[in-house]
This record gives sequence, C-alpha cells and structure tokens, in this order.
Amino acid sequence: MRLTRLEMHGFKSFADLTDMVFDEGVTAIVGPNGCGKSNVSDAVRWVLGEQRARLLRGAKMEEVIFQGSSARRAVNVAEVSLFFANDDGALPVPFQEVVITRRLSRSGESEYFLNRAACRLRDIHDLVRGTGLGADSGVVIESRMIDSLLSDRPDERRELFEEAAGIGLYRDRRRSTERRLEETVNDLARLDDLIGEVQSQTRSLARQRRRAERHAELTERRFGVELTLAAREMEAWKDELAALDARVRELRNQVPVGEKRVHEVERQREQAHGARAAAEAGRAELARLVADQRTAVATLQGEIAVAQERHRNAESRRMRAEEERQEGAAAGARVSRERDEAVRDRAACEAALASGRSALAEATAAEEQARAALAAARAAVEHADASVRSLQDEQRRVLYDRDAAHRESGELAQRLAALDDERARLADAEAAVHRERALVTDAIAMARERVAAAALARETARAAAREARERDAAARGAFARATESHTALEGKASALEALERERVGLAPAAAHLLRERDTFGAGAVLGPLSDFLSASSDAAAMVERYLGASVHAVVVRDHAAADAVRAWHARTNPGPLLLLPLDAAPGGTDAAGSLVNAVSAADPARAWVRALLGQVRSVDNGASFVDARGAVWLPGGNAGAGPLRRRAELFALRAELEASARARDEALRTAELERTAAESAEVGATAADDAHMLAQHELRREEERLAEVGRRLERAERELADAAELAARLTARRAELEERAATATRRAGALDADQGTALLAVAAAREHLGAAERTQDSLRDARTERQVAEAHAQARLQVAADREARLTQEQATTAQRLEQLALELASIAETDGALARQMADWTVNLESRQGQLGDAERRLSDAELAVSTADASLADAEHLLEETRRANMALADELHHDELRLTTLGGRRAAIRERLETEWRKPLEDLMAALVPLDLDSEALRTEADALRQQLEQLGVVNPLAIEEHEEELRRLDFLTTQRNDLSDARAALGQAIREIDATARELFLATFAQVRENFRHIFMTLFGGGECDLRLENPETPLDGDIEIHASPRGKRTQRIHLLSSGERALVALSLLFGIFLTKPSPFCLLDEVDAPLDDNNIGRFVRMLNEFKSRTQFIVITHNPRTTTEAADAVYGVTMQEPGVSSLVSVRMKGAAVEEEAVAVGAA
Repeated sequence: MRLTRLEMHGFKSFADLTDMVFDEGVTAIVGPNGCGKSNVSDAVRWVLGEQRARLLRGAKMEEVIFQGSSARRAVNVAEVSLFFANDDGALPVPFQEVVITRRLSRSGESEYFLNRAACRLRDIHDLVRGTGLGADSGVVIESRMIDSLLSDRPDERRELFEEAAGIGLYRDRRRSTERRLEETVNDLARLDDLIGEVQSQTRSLARQRRRAERHAELTERRFGVELTLAAREMEAWKDELAALDARVRELRNQVPVGEKRVHEVERQREQAHGARAAAEAGRAELARLVADQRTAVATLQGEIAVAQERHRNAESRRMRAEEERQEGAAAGARVSRERDEAVRDRAACEAALASGRSALAEATAAEEQARAALAAARAAVEHADASVRSLQDEQRRVLYDRDAAHRESGELAQRLAALDDERARLADAEAAVHRERALVTDAIAMARERVAAAALARETARAAAREARERDAAARGAFARATESHTALEGKASALEALERERVGLAPAAAHLLRERDTFGAGAVLGPLSDFLSASSDAAAMVERYLGASVHAVVVRDHAAADAVRAWHARTNPGPLLLLPLDAAPGGTDAAGSLVNAVSAADPARAWVRALLGQVRSVDNGASFVDARGAVWLPGGNAGAGPLRRRAELFALRAELEASARARDEALRTAELERTAAESAEVGATAADDAHMLAQHELRREEERLAEVGRRLERAERELADAAELAARLTARRAELEERAATATRRAGALDADQGTALLAVAAAREHLGAAERTQDSLRDARTERQVAEAHAQARLQVAADREARLTQEQATTAQRLEQLALELASIAETDGALARQMADWTVNLESRQGQLGDAERRLSDAELAVSTADASLADAEHLLEETRRANMALADELHHDELRLTTLGGRRAAIRERLETEWRKPLEDLMAALVPLDLDSEALRTEADALRQQLEQLGVVNPLAIEEHEEELRRLDFLTTQRNDLSDARAALGQAIREIDATARELFLATFAQVRENFRHIFMTLFGGGECDLRLENPETPLDGDIEIHASPRGKRTQRIHLLSSGERALVALSLLFGIFLTKPSPFCLLDEVDAPLDDNNIGRFVRMLNEFKSRTQFIVITHNPRTTTEAADAVYGVTMQEPGVSSLVSVRMKGAAVEEEAVAVGAA
C-alpha cells in the first residue's frame, strides 16, 4: 500500500484543481515563504479527518476554503482527495486503487467519500484502522512537534507518546467509568434517602387504616339517609311534571299554526316591499339620468367658458411676444457696441498691471533692509529692559519677603493666643468623652440581653420550619408516588390497547384472514368471535379455558362467505381456522344456569355464543366444565391470557386509572396545603432570623460606638499633647521671622541705586529704536501704495474681462430668444384657430343636451308619485305583520315558561341523579335497588345527614386504600432494598473496571515506551554516528501520570540534558524521537513539514542519510527550504510559487537522472 496522488481543489491556496503525483522514495516540496507549501500538509491532515481548526492554522473550519484574491473571487467548496495503491490488499476493500475524499461547503456541510461514494468519517476510520493512517496518527511531522518535545510542559510531550500507544481510548473509557461510578454513588445516596422516606410512609399508612374503617361506617349510614331523602323529593315532583308535560305538548301544536300565519303575512309584506323597491328603482334610474344630463350641460358650459378665456389669453400672449421681439432686436445692437468697448478696456488694464508690479518689487527690497536695522535696535532695547526688570523683580521679592515676615509674625501671635483657648477646650472635651464611655458600656450590656432572647426565638421558629418542611416533603412524596402509580397504569393500559389494536395473541390463520378480509367483499368477514364478547377477568378466563382454540373462531356472514374463505385457505394454507357462518347458528338454546350468563354477547354473534356456552356450567371454580349432556371437560394446564382476558383487564385498568387520577389530585391538594404551611413557617423563621440579626446589628453598633468613644478619647489626649508642642514651635518661628525682616530692609536700599544706572541705558536704546522705526514706517507706506496700485490694476483687468465675457454671452442669448419668439407666434396662431372650431361644436351639443334634460325631469316627477303609493301599501303590511307576531309571541312565551319549569324540575332530578351517581359512583337505579328506606321523617333525616357530614369532615380526608397501599409500600421497600444492594454491587464492579482499564493502559504504554526507546537509540546512533541517549520515566511506579525525560549526549560530549545542546543538535534529538515514535506505528507515507529548518550543513547531511536509510520502507514527502535535502535525498521535486498575487503555481521536476518534466498549474489563494 502506498500513496500515489493528492488532488486539491479550492483548499486554502489551491483554488483550481491541482494534482500532485507521488512515487516511491522521497518527494520534496520547495518554494519561498508564504507561497502555500504548508497547505499541502494541512490538506493531508484535513482529508484524513482532522476536526480541529486550530491545528489547520485557522479559527474556524470554513477558513480552509479559498477566500479569494485581488484578481479572483472566493470559491464556495473545498475538496481534497488522497489516492492509494492497494495492490497488497492492506485496505480491506476489493479495489486496486482506493480514493479518500473530503468536501466542505461554506454552508458548513461536510461530506466524505470513499471511491467517489458518500460515506461517514467513521467508515474511513474503520477502513484505515491498523494501517497507521488517521487524523491523530504520526503521518504528518511538523516543526511544532519538535517544539512540543523540547518544551518544559510534560503534558505536550506525553501526548505524543500516548497517541503512539493508542491509550486515548482507555483514558476516555476511564473517565466515562469514573462518571458512572460518581453517578452510582449519588444514586446510592438518593436511594438511602428514599428508603428512609418509604419506611416513614409505611408507618403512616398503618395509622391511616384505622381512620379508613371509621370513615366506611359513617359513609354507609350516610348512604341510606341521602338516598331516602332523594327518593322522597323525586316522588313529590311526579304530578307537577305530568301536568307541565301535557300543556307543553298542546302549546307545541299551537305555536307552529301561529308561525304559519306569520309566514303568510310576511309574504304579503314582502310583495308590498318588492313593489315599493321596483318603484324606487325606477325613480332612482330617472334621478340618475337627470343628474347625468345636468352634469353634461354644466360640463359643456364650463368647457365653452374655458375656451373663451383661452382665446383671450392667446391674443394677449401674441401681443406680448411681438413687443418682446422688437425689444430684443434693439438690445442686440446695444450689446454689440458695449462688447467692443470692453475689449479695448481690457487691453489698457493689462499694460497698467505690468507697470505696477515692477514698482512694487523695488519698494519691497528697500523695506526688507529697514526691517533688519529695526530688529537690531529692538534687541538692544530688550536687553536694557531685561536688566531693569531683573533689578525690579529682585527688589519686589526682597520687599515681599520683609512684608511676609511681618504678617506671619503677627499671625503667629494671634495663633498662640487662640492655641491657649483650644487647649482649655480640649481638656473639657476629654472629660465629656470619659462620661460617654460609661453610658455606652451600660447600653452594650442591655443589647447582649436582647441578642440572647432573639437567638432563643430564632431556634424555636427554625424548629417549627423544619417540622413544616418535613410535612411538606412527606406530602410531595405522596404526590410523587400517586403520579408514579398513575403513570404506570397509563403505560400498562397503553400497552394493552396497542396489543388489542394489533390483535396480538390471535391465532395466525385468523389474523391472516382479517388482514385480507377486504378481498371477500364488504360484510363477508365480520371479525373474530372475541370481538363480540365482553366479561369480567374471572369470567373471561373461564370462557377462554372452556373454548380453547375456539375463542379464535372467525364469524362470517353466511355459507357463501365460508366457501370463499375455504378456497382462500386452500390456496394460502395459513394454519388451523374455525369459521362460524351466521346463517348456520343454532337457535333456541336454553341459557339458564349456563356459562353464557357470565359474558355479554353482541349481535350478530349472540346466537353462536349461546350455542357454544349455553347449558355449560363451571365446576371447581372454573377448573372443569359440564355441558348439557353431562360430559365433563377438563382443560388442564394454564394457558396464557387470550383476547377476552386482555380486554377484561383493559376495562379494569381504565377503572383503576380513574381512581388513580382522583387519588393523585387529592395528593396534589394535600401537597399544596403543606407547601403553603411550610412557606408560612419559613416566613416566620425568616422574621426570627431578621429579629436576631437586628439585635446583633444593634449590639455591633453599640460596640462600634464604644470603640469610637475610645478612639475619640485617645484623639483628645493626643490633641492636647500636640497643642503644647505646637505652642513651642510657634514661639521659635516668630523670633526667626523678625530677623529675616531686618535683613530684607537692608537689601532693598542697595537695589535702589542699581536701578538708576540701568534706567539711563534703557533711555539711550529707546531713542535709537525710534529713529529705526520711523525709517521702516515710511518705506512700508511706500510699499503699501505700490501694492494698492497693483491690486487696483488687477481688479480693473478682471472687471474688463468679466464684462467682455458677459456681453458675449448676452449677445448669444438675445439671438436665441428672437428665434424662440418667432416660433411662439406661429404656434399661437395655429392653436387659436383650432380653439374657435371646437367652441362652435360645443355650442351645438349644449342646445341638444338642454332639451333632453327637460324631458327627463318630467318623467322623474311621475316616478316619485308611484313611490309614495308603494310606501303606503308597505306600511299597511308592516302593521298587520306586527299584530300577528305579537299574538304568536304570547304563545311562544307561555311555551318557553312551561318548558323552563319542566326543564328546571328535570334539571333538579338530573342534578340529584348526577350528585348521587358522582358521589356513590353507581347508576341511580342500582342505588335505589340497593336502598333500604329509613322509617324517619324528612326533617330528622336532614338533621342526621348534616351530623354525618360534619363527622366525616371532622374525620378529614382518609385513604380508603390504606391496607393495599401499606402492602404495596412494603413491597416497594423490599424492591428499593434490592436496588440498593444492586447499586452497591455495581459500585464495586465499576471500581474493578477502573483498575482493569488502568492495568491495560499501563501495559500498552510501557510496551510502546520500550519500543520507542529502542527506535530512538537506533536512529540517534544513525544521525550522530555515536554517543548516548535514553528515555526515562520520572516515576516508573506511575507511568501513566509522570513526566518523560529525554537524555542525550552526542559523541564527544558528556552533557545529559538536551537543553544544554545547540539548537541544531536539539532538533536532531527531537527528530530521532519523532521517527522512533513513527516507527512504532509505521504508516504508508510520512510528511515532514520544515523539520530541517534549524539544521546546519553537517546536521543536514545526517538528516539526509536517515531519509535514504528509511525511504525503502516508507514514502517521504518533505516540505523544505534546504537545497541539500532537495538535491541529495529527493527523487522528485515540486516547486510552489505565486506568479499571480494570492494564487500559487505548481512546478514538478523529476530528479535522479530521469527526464526533466515541468508543469505549471494555477491554484487558489489562501
């Protein structure tokens, strides 16, 4: 097995289809930095299933798709394919060539293909397992792996060894097992809590049983009282109901007659309404016609008025255009003359501008010379001024120091006086603080007493809250159990319903016949006999034992249907089958005392049921049966439940479901009440906690106040000492200030003399400066005059040029306007003629329309008279209809009142029925049949009923199933105990599994470590030509957790730590170890990505020798910058360049004396 080709399309820097062919030996890939060489290694890693974008030098997986360049658009799909020659059958597929492909689109959809057929990544992993390939194998060796081996982080180094040993799976299993162990321990804890709760519930159910028995006695007495009262009330309503029923029937006959009369009157009213509508429609049509004619007349009149106005406007426009044309001709002549004058003015302004610019240049040069002389004079004045200012500043400072010393001395005298007062005040404050400390000490004692009382109240409230929480937990447990029981019943019922729908348990032949019943025609095959039977569980079991296989018989319509089924049975041979034709069912069977009384049979199979079960009675509790002939049937055995028993069980389950739902609702109400009580207790506990916290807060506040008083006392004592010290310092400072003031007075007198000399020098410098400024001002005025003259000439030139251009434009505009006026006059004449013709036509049409309008108005008056007549007829019909409806409404009201009374009495009877049936859960007839009337008057019965109701309410809600629940809780307790034992066993088993996983992983790791160690030594000797090297475990007792140390001493050196070697030697040591790891799980090929970068020429030679030694066993693809690697070891070379920015080009060269072949292929940008 070997790698033959690599195809890339749209992957990183390979946008177009790129094909790289690999032969045996070494293939080198070279090129400058940034041209996309390392994208080849990324492509190999990616196609083998790498899922981590970080290892592909990206932030997300979509970044492997070509992103576009300055000249190309981005593509939407990246695809890479690896081609393998499978001549030796290393891959378990029947193909000579195997192609692995991965495709990714920008939508995030990732696809894998095996020989162009879609597959899963897991399928590819299964295919290459054992071959050394895979995303996490050592098929790609990069420079970063050298860094990982040489780094100070032991986990990175260990990761390479664990990948080679393949113990990652065992680590995952160990973590999974530890999680399961933790879950098991948690389950055990929860189960212990649940067992404690169940034990408590068992004790509670024992108490509930006694209350349930008392509740049953009171309920039985209340049953007799309530039903006796209900029977008497319903008997009292019997006569009134009969009278109401007769009157309602009579009214129901009279109301339809009245409604018929109403319908007849309504038809008369509708006829009158139709006549009125017809008259109104005629009038509306004529009104619309009149309105249309009036609108047309008004429109024509408006059009004629508009046309007349347009004619006047056209005449006015013609006159204005003629006047404007005459004025335009005169303006054109004037503009021509003014333009000639503007040309002459512009020429004169240009000559004046040239003369002014020459004079300005001469004035500017003279001014520059004067400005230089003025600057020198100003410098001399500033120097003299600076000397004077320096002397004045010093004098001011001296005088300021003298005044400041006098002021500060006076202030110190005042401060000393104030300080004496402050010392007296501080002494008084110290005495007050001593008194306050005594008061705070008493307050702290009282606060501690309040904290103790609040703590006691808090503990009491917390105890009450704990009890309420326990009751709440018990109520919630009861609700959970009720819900669990209800859910279990629902699941069982659903399962039975599914079995019933799918007819599981029916004989195969019968089930086959029912699936094909439609082939015999509608109604030919009616169904299995069990569909027409229903019974209780015990009766169903007896019937199934007696009938045996006959319970699977199929009922058919007649003998013809039976014959059709018999023919089908002969063709298909589905197995034994019993048919029951309806026309062959025997009749007249005596059912007295027979098994048939225990079941309920439905038509049309009732005759067959009576025939099969009639005169058969069960003996020995259904263990045997005796028929009418005296024959005894002993079924024997205990067959599984059949369709009859399953249906009976389903009916029983539905009843249990209703009871379970009621129990669950009652448990929910109890849980809500207990939760409310628990919340109230929690509120009380919280209030007690708050009170305790408040008392503690007050105590802390008083203690803090005491500490504050202590601090204030210390501060008062400290301030008294500070005041005494400050008084001494202030006295010394005052003497020092008086000496400084005297010294300043003497220095101020000396400075006055120096200032007089400096002022004389300043006066001389200022006189010289004034002469220089006057000269410079005169020259500046001359230059300014020249500048003004030059600007005036420039402005006159610009005005002349603008005037010339404006007049030229105005001349052209005037000529264009004259042409437009000529065209406008011609258009006005043509439009005015057409308007005159149109006005004539409109005048004729207006006279015709006015005649039609008069005729339509006369017809409209006649139509309005007809509408008035129809309105009168409609009003008469409406009055008659109202009287008829009023009479019929009286009958309907009486009927409604009687029906309402009848419904009320019936509703009361129904309410009594519903209340009794709901409360006692039986039909009223069955309740009355079971009633033994009580011989007491009604008032005594009502009093007793109230008393019984109060006793039941005082007794509260009881659990009528306490005995069954107690037994069920005992069984549940046994079950939970068994579960706890099972979990304990599971905990021990998981611990044993973890120990076995550790042992297996340790064995694999040590075996791999020994093999890597041996390979490392051999390759080290090959690369270095001698020396010593070794791999050591930091702690051999825990090989799976300790660090792995690398020791290496090249020939001639004694150093053991690789960090002391040169960078090239360290790289060779890392390469030796990487190849040692690679050889433990050799792959068909190995890709080396710039691993020779840190090597010098000598080490490159060793690296090349290693490649030459191993290339006979493994293909090598080397991405490199080193020419020696290319020339000495490579059998073929691919060059990667970027002839187009952002787009690579691939050039292949065959080495080793073969024919040189070059090929350039454009590939996509990264």
